[in-house]
Amino acid sequence: MIDTYEQMDATALAALVRAKEVTADELLDTALDAMSAKNPGLNAVVVTFQDHARAAIARGLPDGPFKGVPFLLKDLDVTLAGTPMHNGSVLYPERRRLPGDERR
Repeated sequence: MIDTYEQMDATALAALVRAKEVTADELLDTALDAMSAKNPGLNAVVVTFQDHARAAIARGLPDGPFKGVPFLLKDLDVTLAGTPMHNGSVLYPERRRLPGDERR
């Protein structure tokens, strides 16, 4: 676990990855540990896409200013192919979005 993870912003975390001081997998592990510790009190994260994230890392992440930095998706009309979406409500049935799904 990265000791200073919670004190760093995304650009600082990405700089660690660029400098090869940490790997994207290490950042993901640290983020998941932090989420597991804090989420029971917050109940903010309903679904984790850990397998999706690990597969993306294994395929090779695209270049960009936040390369290797894990992030959360808010479940409000966000499209991530093949993942369950509930639009932040138990009133909406689970639905899997497919590539090219433009329904709003």
